[in-house]
Amino acid sequence: MLFNGGTVPSYIMWSRNFHITNTIWALVVPRLLVFAFYIIIMRTYFQTSIPPEIQEAARIDGAGEFLTLIRIVLPMSTPIIATVGLMTGIGYWNDWINGLYYITDPKMYSIQNILNRMLQDAQFIFSNSTGVDNINLAQVPSNGIKMAIAMVGAAPIMLLFPLFQKYYVKGLAVGAVKG
Repeated sequence: MLFNGGTVPSYIMWSRNFHITNTIWALVVPRLLVFAFYIIIMRTYFQTSIPPEIQEAARIDGAGEFLTLIRIVLPMSTPIIATVGLMTGIGYWNDWINGLYYITDPKMYSIQNILNRMLQDAQFIFSNSTGVDNINLAQVPSNGIKMAIAMVGAAPIMLLFPLFQKYYVKGLAVGAVKG
């Protein structure tokens, strides 16, 4: 549950058995069943933050399991759903390993794979620049390129986080239990 089988067995399983190489599913599917940590966080939240008395009151009022889930549990779970959703979204946004392993078609690269390729190309150019022709190349700051790539990768998350923060506060207010 906490440890996976390794890179090589995972690659063999996803590429040979499920044939996800060079598909959009190669960027989505291999990360779906990996994080038991999120399940543990959600289970702990449900056990400590949703009182069983509220669920029992819903059953007494005639609500079934599905109606109790939809009307009682999910509105009270907005903070943990937003938290896990944000952490999963950041994980997918920052993931370039799946693209490196399973995507060989340059048209299918994710933004992180493109940024990683740009960084590797810049490092190759700077490490192999010798001679008189490359005097102008030596004046280009390599750290500036790295920081520009980091900003392109971080900017969407920095823009989305305040939107999710609003839902955290709203979820806490909706999920409050009056005593």
